[in-house]
Amino acid sequence: MPLWRIALQVEGADAATALADMLDDIAGAVSAFETREGSPSEWLVETYAGTPLVDAALDLRLTLAATAAGGRILDLIEMPVAERDWLADNRRAFPPQRIGRFFVHGSHWHGVVPPGAVAIEIDAATAFGTGEHPSTRGCLVAFEQMIRRRSPRRVRDIGTGSGILGIAAAKRLRRRVAATDIDPAAVAVARHHARRNGVGRLVRCRCAAGAGRGRGYDLVLANILARPLMLMARDIARAVTPGGRVVLSGLLSRQEAGVLAAYRLQRLTLDSRIVIDGWSVLVLRKGKRPVPGGTGRSVPIDAAAQSGGNHGNH
Repeated sequence: MPLWRIALQVEGADAATALADMLDDIAGAVSAFETREGSPSEWLVETYAGTPLVDAALDLRLTLAATAAGGRILDLIEMPVAERDWLADNRRAFPPQRIGRFFVHGSHWHGVVPPGAVAIEIDAATAFGTGEHPSTRGCLVAFEQMIRRRSPRRVRDIGTGSGILGIAAAKRLRRRVAATDIDPAAVAVARHHARRNGVGRLVRCRCAAGAGRGRGYDLVLANILARPLMLMARDIARAVTPGGRVVLSGLLSRQEAGVLAAYRLQRLTLDSRIVIDGWSVLVLRKGKRPVPGGTGRSVPIDAAAQSGGNHGNH
C-alpha cells in the first residue's frame, strides 16, 4: 500500500499547533517538532496518509489557519514514500532506555535488565507510547516521585496508547489499572503489551471515549493533548477521589495556563510540574489547598532522574 508524506515548515508555535490539530482530524498520527528556537520559532509538522490529501482547498485552509494563529507556512510538500518495513526499521532504532527505575525495551532486545530496574517491554507499533517522547518520560518520572509519598489504590490510565503507563503502574503497585483508549487498535496493542509484561490480569484495557463514567480513582494518568485534556476536565475531576492525584501530559509548556485554568474550575490545584524539552507534565490534586504561589514545583528531568536513582524508587 503506497504511503504519502505531508511535511510543513511553519513559523510560530501557535500556528504549528493549529496545523497539527487540523491534520490530525484528516490524517492522524501527526508530529510537530521545533526546528529553530527564537522569536518567531520554526516548526516541522508531519503526517502520513494512504492517499494524496493536499489540493487547492486544503492548501488554502492550512494557510488561513496558520495566519489566524499568528504564523505562516514557509514550505509545504507532499510526496510518496518508498515502500519499506517501517515497523522493523523503527524497532531497530529503538534502543533500551533507563527512565529512573524503569527500563523500557522492545521485544527485539535480549540483553540483561539492570539490577533493581523494573523492565517494561514495549514495541513501537501503531499506538503511541514507547518512552522516547518527553511526555511519556515525564509521566514515568512524575509517577515515581508520587508513589514515594503515597501509594494509590485505584488507578486509571486514560488514552493508554501502547499501555506503557498502565503497565508501569501495575508493575510498581501490583494493583489493578483501568486502561482506556478511544482507538480500538490501541486497546488491542495495550492488551498485547500487558500480557507480554505479565500483568494481563491487572491492566484491564477497554475502548472508551474520554474519562467515561468511572469513579473513585485516587490516581488518573492522562497523556494525551492539551485540547482534549481541557475538554475532559470535568469528567476527569469527577473520576478522582478527594485528595487524589491527576497526572496530565502531552502539552507544550506554553499550553499549561489553559489546561490549569480548566482544572482549577473543577477544584483541582497544581501540586508539581516537570518540563522536558519544552513538554510539560502537570501533577494536580483534588480538594486540597494550592501550593503557595500557585505555580507548583518545577523539576528538571536530570534532577528528577538523579533523585529517583538515589532513593531506589525512580
